[in-house]
Amino acid sequence: MEVIVIILSLVVLAGIINAFKPLPKCDICDTKIGKKAQIHVWEIDGIDNKLCSKCNRKLESKQHKEKFDAFFHQEDDSNEPVMNNRHISTQTKNAVWRRDQGMCVECGSNKNLEFDHIIPVSKGGSNTTRNIQLLCEGCNRRKSAKIQ
Repeated sequence: MEVIVIILSLVVLAGIINAFKPLPKCDICDTKIGKKAQIHVWEIDGIDNKLCSKCNRKLESKQHKEKFDAFFHQEDDSNEPVMNNRHISTQTKNAVWRRDQGMCVECGSNKNLEFDHIIPVSKGGSNTTRNIQLLCEGCNRRKSAKIQ
C-alpha cells in the first residue's frame, strides 16, 4: 500500500512540475506556443527551429511560392530553341493565368478568356510566359494577328 501511495505522489509531483514548466517560444516571432498548439520544427541553416502555426504557414507559403516560381521560370530560362507552333504547355498556361489573375489584360473581363500570343506565332512569337497573355474573346478578335 505504501508503494502505491509513493508512486501516486510521484505522478502528482511530476504533473505539478510539468504545469510550471515554461511554454516554448516561436524562434521567429518569439510568441509563446500554447500547450495544446502544435509546434512545427523547421531546419534552417542546419539548426532546428520551433515555430508557431502562424510563422509555419508563412514559411510554407514562401517555400511554395519559391517552388512555383522556379517551376514556371524553367521554360523562359532555357537555351533550347522554342518551337514555333501554337501549342501552349499546361505549365505556361498556369503561370500566365496566375500572373494575369484570371482576367483579360485589356478590359478586365473574366468571361470567355483565351490565351493570346503577344507576338503572333505567324510573326515569330514564342510560347513562353513572356509572350502569352489572357484576353477575352472580344479583345482577342480585335487584336487578331497584330502586334500591339
